Amino acid sequence: MLSHVLGSHPEIDGYCETHIRYRFGFDVHRLAWRVRRLIGKPLRGRFVLDKILHNYSLSASILDSPKTSAVLLLRQPVEAIQSIVHMGTHLDANERNANVVNAAAHYVQRVRELTRLAKRLRARAAFVESDSVLRRTDETLGFLSDFLGLASPLERRYQKFAKTGEPGYGDPSLTIHSGELRAHSASAARPRCSIPSALIARAVEAHAECLKAGNRYCVPLSVSAETRMVGRSVGMRSAASMEAAPHVSAYWSRY
Repeated sequence: MLSHVLGSHPEIDGYCETHIRYRFGFDVHRLAWRVRRLIGKPLRGRFVLDKILHNYSLSASILDSPKTSAVLLLRQPVEAIQSIVHMGTHLDANERNANVVNAAAHYVQRVRELTRLAKRLRARAAFVESDSVLRRTDETLGFLSDFLGLASPLERRYQKFAKTGEPGYGDPSLTIHSGELRAHSASAARPRCSIPSALIARAVEAHAECLKAGNRYCVPLSVSAETRMVGRSVGMRSAASMEAAPHVSAYWSRY
């Protein structure tokens, strides 16, 4: 949902996963070309967004560019693993994701990568715990609007695009079709799988390390608006990158 909220803003183009491997700096031009095809019209915004849910290649030139910004979204471990298994079983059939051992391993690997990115990107990354998007919606949207320096605030309501709800492009659940960012009970209603305690322990440890790194090195949601304004005044932002997924999310954008 968050990627749709971002992509509905006039300064941001893109709303879903493109599955681009960013091995070289010029791959951001591939992003612009692919996003134009996905939205079916010329790019209009200051930012081009990609939603990255896997540990794809990210070149040093892109990661270190002052024109690259990120939103790192971290989800609670048990809920995330349950969601991955549910998606692999019911929404986007995938034998690997339907296996709880594989789902837990994916979560741990992804969260460790987000920890690395938090330390690398530092003040060019906003850090948000995913629960805040639905439980502290207005505060979270205000925070991201300020972080990205948008002329108008992000809104709860969002557009539906050509690939909305289609597997492989983001959230394939019925919830994404609501057109509005709001709390829902889908996670409570979905079937629950049993997760061995050893897998939960490893996931919780990885989550704790990422949470510590995100709050220490990035711009976390808890930071005051005044502090964020000071950070932006020293020239840390010019492009945006975000994240959102059924487990962990990270979005990247660059113009």
